[in-house]
Amino acid sequence: MGRIEIRGLDGHLDELRAMAHQSWLCEYGAAPWRDLFRPELVRHILAGVPDDRFLMAAYDGTTLIGFIANLPRKYRLRGKTYQGVVSTMFVTRHGYAGAGMYLISECLRRNAAFGADFALMFFVRGHRPWPLFDQVLRRRLQMERLKTMHAIVHAVDFDKIVHSQSLTPVEVGAIKLLGAHRPIVASRTPGLVRAYQREDLSRILTMTRRYPDRDSLVREYDEETLGHQLSSGDVTATVVYEREGSIQGFINFSTHDMVTRQGRYRWAWVDLLYWEGLSGSEKKALLAGLWEASRARGAIGILEWNKAYYGTLPLYRTRFIPWLPLVEARAWIFNPDLSLSGVNRVVEEVI
Repeated sequence: MGRIEIRGLDGHLDELRAMAHQSWLCEYGAAPWRDLFRPELVRHILAGVPDDRFLMAAYDGTTLIGFIANLPRKYRLRGKTYQGVVSTMFVTRHGYAGAGMYLISECLRRNAAFGADFALMFFVRGHRPWPLFDQVLRRRLQMERLKTMHAIVHAVDFDKIVHSQSLTPVEVGAIKLLGAHRPIVASRTPGLVRAYQREDLSRILTMTRRYPDRDSLVREYDEETLGHQLSSGDVTATVVYEREGSIQGFINFSTHDMVTRQGRYRWAWVDLLYWEGLSGSEKKALLAGLWEASRARGAIGILEWNKAYYGTLPLYRTRFIPWLPLVEARAWIFNPDLSLSGVNRVVEEVI
């Protein structure tokens, strides 16, 4: 290993994707992992990045050995607005753990210089870089744990889930006993579930501003960023519940490819949800719309994280079930007047 240099990515997305695939295959082995470098997903994630300062690639000579993206975002908490950064897409070439620590240290230094109040990151517990961050960086910086999240899932194509996850007969039997393999079918409601349309944007923006922020970290959207999130090519989609000519709730999701030794399988991940004021049958109708929209996009299952900013009982009533792995949401604090202690709800995508 020579001198490590951090610079822009130089547009080498194919090289980055190949490096990430090799690294994650070595790390995860037979366990499924998410392809964060699917070209259309990369374009979606990086669409709001203002300049190359926030996209950092590490090189050993001419060899790409690491990458991290920083996504500047506004958040509100306890009535105040803060500048945050989500650090994501972190990957290092296998055998370059030390260079990875150098990359993340420089990443956090740049975030502080940018004026961020905090940097947010989601870790899959038990996998690299979990121990590296936990053992090294927490000694240098003020780091706070927001919450540990588990997945809640429902099948769309159960046979493909069985194959992709290599489920045992006992696991298959348990899932069928709980009913998580069945389609979600709505009962009759006074409203209509339909796909999002551009003219729905202002109403949904108003709904996102109703999320309470007393003990919740809530991402703030403007029309441009929310519109991009609600509908973005083959990556994001939204279903809405309309009653008496007005939208009363919505569910927004992204499609993610999970890679296993059995192949590549698409899942629908819930990103944003609002259904305050809907009845139980109306919430079920919205979930049924999500199920149909997920199937139309080729997803084999629906996944949500227990971000806890809305009541999840309707999901369990429609036979969603807990699922591994665990994800830890942590923040590095740069603003000495800010503490995220006590925050146990997060209105944000798990990226």
